[in-house]
Amino acid sequence: MIYIFLFILGAIVGSFLNVVGLRWNLKNFGGRSTCPSCGKILRWWELVPIASFLILKARCQRCQTKISWQYPIIEIWTGLIFLSIFNFQFSILQNLILISVFCIYIIITIYDLKYKIIPDSLVYVAILLSVVSRWLSVGSTLDWLAGPIIFAFFGSIWLLSSGRAMGFGDAKLGLSVGLLLGAPYAFSAVILAFWIGAFVSLAYIFLNKISFLKDVKELTMKSEVPFAPFIIIGAWISLVFRLNILHVASF
Repeated sequence: MIYIFLFILGAIVGSFLNVVGLRWNLKNFGGRSTCPSCGKILRWWELVPIASFLILKARCQRCQTKISWQYPIIEIWTGLIFLSIFNFQFSILQNLILISVFCIYIIITIYDLKYKIIPDSLVYVAILLSVVSRWLSVGSTLDWLAGPIIFAFFGSIWLLSSGRAMGFGDAKLGLSVGLLLGAPYAFSAVILAFWIGAFVSLAYIFLNKISFLKDVKELTMKSEVPFAPFIIIGAWISLVFRLNILHVASF
């Protein structure tokens, strides 16, 4: 029952994070939720996380416009994050900080996918909370250095490519991930981010060749692909499965 409660709580929070991520640039998180196509004010039963998407068959009841898969995916993902993080043997404060940082990460994911940029205010709060989390954890010197090392690595890519290969926001996000997870998990998260990014890009290119996806924008070498979502997914997977791909030893 506790696991079910945590998942449902996470899905509800995920529904709210969807709103925040999509409205962040507007700085207006109030007001009733509406259909983005016809403007219909959504009733309570149309806003139940995951369930409403299935009941409505992924379409607005009035205009029959397709509802984005982003909504249930974010709700399910947030539910899984709540479920997995509270399963760790951390203190209540550390769990709350981890949950808070990953909620910020989810907002960053939504915003970066939509606008191809990471809001400074969000990533700075994530960095601050990550510092507090690292201070509360029993870590090594390398765990403290993991954030600056990843920041320098991503920052070098940004600098050498003049911002074409990677944004500076990704470097700041890497600083937060490094401090939050510590060296073994953070370095694994970076490796996973590149692996997942390559797989998703190749899969997208392949699926784009299928006839029913011809209306989707084609992905080319010059296409701008947000990297933050891959970093964040890599961070979560690395944390959940305790990955140490490079077999980093603490000192």
